[in-house]
Formats: sequence, structure tokens, C-alpha cells
Amino acid sequence: MYPIQIHKFFSQLISFFHRFGFWHRGNEANVRELIVQFILCFYHLSFVVALVIGATRGENGDQGIFLMEIAVAVGVTNVKLFAMVLKQKQILVLINRIGSFSIKHDEDYNIFNARIESFVKFVKVFMVTFYVVVFFEVGVAPFLNNEYTLFFQIAFPLDWKHNAIYFWIANIFLGTGVGLSGAPIMFSATVWYLLLICSSRYDALANELRNMGRLKEQERVGASNESWNHKVFLQDLISSIDRLLHLRGLINDVEAFCSFLFFVQLGTSGLCICGSVYALAFSLGNNLLEFIIHVYILFYNISEIFMITYFGNEIMLSSQRLAYSLFASDWIEQPQSTKKILLIFGEHLKRSHQLLIAKLYPLTLGTFTSIVRSAYSMFNVLKEMND
Repeated sequence: MYPIQIHKFFSQLISFFHRFGFWHRGNEANVRELIVQFILCFYHLSFVVALVIGATRGENGDQGIFLMEIAVAVGVTNVKLFAMVLKQKQILVLINRIGSFSIKHDEDYNIFNARIESFVKFVKVFMVTFYVVVFFEVGVAPFLNNEYTLFFQIAFPLDWKHNAIYFWIANIFLGTGVGLSGAPIMFSATVWYLLLICSSRYDALANELRNMGRLKEQERVGASNESWNHKVFLQDLISSIDRLLHLRGLINDVEAFCSFLFFVQLGTSGLCICGSVYALAFSLGNNLLEFIIHVYILFYNISEIFMITYFGNEIMLSSQRLAYSLFASDWIEQPQSTKKILLIFGEHLKRSHQLLIAKLYPLTLGTFTSIVRSAYSMFNVLKEMND
């Protein structure tokens, strides 16, 4: 057995959430920690409100559509922020239960580590890119024009358009509001990590089913007796059944916890993608830098929805391979009593494990495709209105 622990990178993210006040230490939060959490959540909420008011009061219709799209996207991160703050204990329990387990075969162990390391590299690049874009949005883009201009034309109580001090205050508010969205995005990456582990554990289980009853060379000594081999096969079969039930229970817990978050994400992603494409199509950026920022916003909106549907799809496909793996084992040579258990288990495995969000959205790539198509349809409607 090869023990698996929570990856160091995600342990560091947990420490980050504790250090900056998103999560409290100990079993219960003290007064200071509750105040910090309250300030973080409602400060970010005020940024969402500023975006919405800015979108509704803007003089430029195209800019208003873009700002509303950003308000929706940031609003979704605000929902995640409240969820990660209010459900800290449940999240930590899920991370520990799913991230700590054991893998039986060395080839599965190597494949799992390779997947996790590749995923962690992607998350690191994703987060670094996010904060680089935030820097350019706040520290560079506003100063490429001759007049005071915020990249996002938010509503602000002070007249930042005609006063340098007020402009800096508004720009700092904008920067901290966008930067604070990084924490919910890190939380999203943690959810992706849990989904990836779930699909990988299904793959490892499939290999265990395929190799039931097959002993290693050092175990073959004194184990040539056929009844002994049958006993080992039965033990492996029972162990695999227990692992499957445990894994499905864990995935159901993840589905129950993330159902509302995924529902909000899936329900608003079409609007966000449509708004990003609209901003690019009608060149809201005044220069190359702003154009690149708009491209990243589109990439972000697509990534958020693609990652959860991709990993949900992987869980479904991994669970579908279990029945094939079961009957790829040496089941023919087993006694009749074991075959009966195996056939009943095989019937159970024929049902793939598909995550269904709010009994409406299956978490598959088919859902991703339909959302992209709906975004394209909405874009065509906006384009006709603009013409």
C-alpha cells in the first residue's frame, strides 16, 4: 500500500486561508476572527455592488454590458467567499477524507502523482496569471490614457474623475476588490483538486478489480493451493466493494456540498462568456494591454465552467470502466459462491456515477458545450441589437 496525503500546495492554501483571516484557528472563531471574516466578506460584497451600480448608471451601453458581466462573475466569487467562510469545518473534513487514502499498486501510485503534479502546475500558472492581470488592471492600464480612467468604471461616492487623491482611493478599492476575489478562486481550485482525486481513485479501483487474486512473487511462496487463491480473490473482491461504497459516499458528500455553488456557476457562466466575447468583438479595449486583459477575462470565465464539467465528466467515465475491469479479472476460475457475488456487483457497476447539480445540470462536458452554445446565441442577440 502507498499512502497518499494532501498535496503540499493545497496544505499551503489552507494555511493561507488561516493566515489572512478567511478561516479561523481552533474549533470556534473568537470575536477578532469573526470581525475579520465579516469585513472581508462585506468589503468584497460592496465591490460587487459598485460594479452593478456602475453598470446601470454608465453612459456607454457597451461598457455597461461589460461591467454587468464582470459584476455577475465577481458576484459568483462572492457567493464562494461566503460559502468558504461559513462552511470551513465541512470543507476541511472533506479535504481530509478525500485527500488522505492509500493506493495498492505502484503503477497507479505513479500515475496519480503525475496527474496531481501536472494539475498543481496548472493551478500555479492560473493563479499567477490572475494576479499579474490584476496588477496591470490597477497599476498600468489606468495610466495609459491622458485622463483619470479606471479599468472597471465602478460607482464610487467620491468624484475620482476630477481629483487625483479620490482617483487613487477608488483605484485602490478596485484593486483590493479584484485581488480579494483571488481567495474564492483558490477555493475553486481546491474543489477541482477534490474532483480530480475522486476520478483518480476510481481509476485506481478499476486496476484493483482487474488484478483481484493476483499475488506478487514474494506472496506466491506457499500459496499455490487453489483454495488459497480463491480465498485471496474473495478478500480482494470484498475489499473492492467496501472501497467503492466508501468512495461513492465521499463523492456524494462533495456533490451535496458543491451543488449550490455549481448551480450558481453553471447558471451564470453563459452570461459571463457572452459578455466577454461581446467586449472582445466590439473592441472595448483602447490598446493592446486592455485587449489582452479582456482575453484573459474570457479565458477565466471559460476555465471556471470547463474545469468542473471536465472533472465531473472524468468521474462518470472512470466509474463506467469499473464493470469492464471487474470482468477482466480472473473471475472464471472462481467458485460458484464467489461468482454470484461478482455478478451482483457487476450489475451494480453498470450504473455510472454521474453528478447531477440541482437535479438539472449533469456535470459533464455535454453541459459545457450547451452553455457555450447558449452564450453564442446570446451574443448574436446582442450583436443584432447593437447593429
